[in-house]
Amino acid sequence: MRANNNNIKWNANYDVVVLGLGGAGATAARFASDHGAKVLLVDAAPYGHEGGNTRYSAQHVAIAHDKKKISEYYNALANPYEFSEKTMDTYLNGFVEMPEYFEKYLNIKPFIWSKDYQVGDHLAKKTHLCEYPEFKGSETFDFALVHNRDFDAGLWKVIRKNVLDRQENIDIWLNSPAITLIQEQETDQVIGAVIQRNHKKYFIHANKGVVLATGGFENNAQMQQDYLHITKLTPLGTLYNRGDGIKMAQEVGAKMWHMSNYESLGIVPSYVIEEDNDQRGRQISGWKNIKNGSIFAIADDGTRFMKEDAKFRHGHIYDHGDYILPHAFDNAWLVFDQKQYKKFAEEKEQGKLKYINFFNKVISAENETKLAEKMHVPADNLRTTIAEFNEFAKNGNDIKFKRSPESMQVFDQGKLYAIKLAPAVLNTQGGPEHDEQARVLDVNSNPIPHLYSAGELGGMCVNRYQGGGNLAECLIFGKIAGENVAQEKASQSVKIENPVPRINDLADGERIDNIEVGPDQYVASTEAGIGGKIVVRVTYKDKTIKKVEVLENHETEGIGAVAIKELPEKIVQANSTDVDAVSGASTTTRAVEEAVNKAIKKAK
Repeated sequence: MRANNNNIKWNANYDVVVLGLGGAGATAARFASDHGAKVLLVDAAPYGHEGGNTRYSAQHVAIAHDKKKISEYYNALANPYEFSEKTMDTYLNGFVEMPEYFEKYLNIKPFIWSKDYQVGDHLAKKTHLCEYPEFKGSETFDFALVHNRDFDAGLWKVIRKNVLDRQENIDIWLNSPAITLIQEQETDQVIGAVIQRNHKKYFIHANKGVVLATGGFENNAQMQQDYLHITKLTPLGTLYNRGDGIKMAQEVGAKMWHMSNYESLGIVPSYVIEEDNDQRGRQISGWKNIKNGSIFAIADDGTRFMKEDAKFRHGHIYDHGDYILPHAFDNAWLVFDQKQYKKFAEEKEQGKLKYINFFNKVISAENETKLAEKMHVPADNLRTTIAEFNEFAKNGNDIKFKRSPESMQVFDQGKLYAIKLAPAVLNTQGGPEHDEQARVLDVNSNPIPHLYSAGELGGMCVNRYQGGGNLAECLIFGKIAGENVAQEKASQSVKIENPVPRINDLADGERIDNIEVGPDQYVASTEAGIGGKIVVRVTYKDKTIKKVEVLENHETEGIGAVAIKELPEKIVQANSTDVDAVSGASTTTRAVEEAVNKAIKKAK
């Protein structure tokens, strides 16, 4: 939106406006605040869902012990594509300096995976931590974590707390997406943004500039079609990365880069079980029965299209000398027989089934023809594929995809089953190009005045992705963007009409003193859950836990939700928090137990 500063009816004035409350945006806001700026930080997600993909990631931050070697490694990762050497150099300097960053800015002595690993740690022992050990310089790659656990939002909680600790200088609007940037008509300087909140548009002035940190476009089907040539991907992370930053950057003339890059994981390479629209996919690692036995994956035409047991690198599997993502088919399925079905049933009986809705989504038929009709695939192809798979299993040689012979079993003659798969996306890399100072560049590679970016929105992955790289750039370029925008020369003063009061939705969401309690009831909370905060109300009398209510939680769908549902009754029945963890949800279990113990301590 191009406009004259004096013709806008401004609702608020800040030094810096940061769009996106994930790892990059929170870091930018924190460092802008530390350099004296008054900051407005906004996000499209509601309370409890903020955090972008940082919240859902493994919490591994890429580091390196040798600058020369990590440069060699990242050159190999990017090959054969070109990249900005200055921006890459700044990025990789950040890798080498990351342990110091943890101590100086996060107040944490980092857990360095290669050096600090001990037998019995939650983390796996690995001979190498890089994804491409065949590349020169890869041996210097390592990870820093806040502790010796992962996938527990540990880093995100630290970043989030750093923002909350600066409430005096940082206001936070949640459930408030930015819809456009405001650009000064004469100078092209970005002077603010339009924020939509409670169905009303607010014009927010930014004295010194705006930081774009809205993440990628993994929840925007149209952008997936336009940039990735894919119909629809199922997100494994946040549901609120909708490509807003790309649209806003395009409106002010930004140059785009890395638009065709995205990452994945999956239960088989790059695929998860299909979910309803606007639901996250369930990432399940090490689910043996999915790719071991009388089971295989088929595509739209009823034939196999991948090595189901392939080791993958963020979804990428080996293909003729390179690692690429399997094609994203719209009608992919896992097909299996009666004995494989019984294996899944045994998992359920033992409380070890890794996907609780599995049997609700399985379809079945008496023969190949009827199953093919239900799956909308050619029956002749399905029949041939099963016969071919059986032949490979008998001979111990999968001549098509070289699947491990020990992972293949001949299909029985009985009933057949299938469950729908969906191609998955962990995150996208495309967005506005930025330079080594985190300044967004226009189509002529000149900085757009007072506009910065950080994080996955225009990420640093040129070609092959290395795990931990996006979190590293959230910290590295978030800091650079926050510091640099705070030191910009302030624009002319503006008149504020219809001013809005200061708001901090994140701080307001932390309150528990406004929860109603009755006789013998006590409220307590913890930040130890996967999703962060869990609030419980415990009825406790005569040394007895009468009732446990989970009033608030932000745990992930699936197993985490099951734990929240089951644990209160278990604790009441045992009159103790010393109960067995819900299978696959040990972190959530410990968090609920911790909150209940805090409430009981209040009673005592």
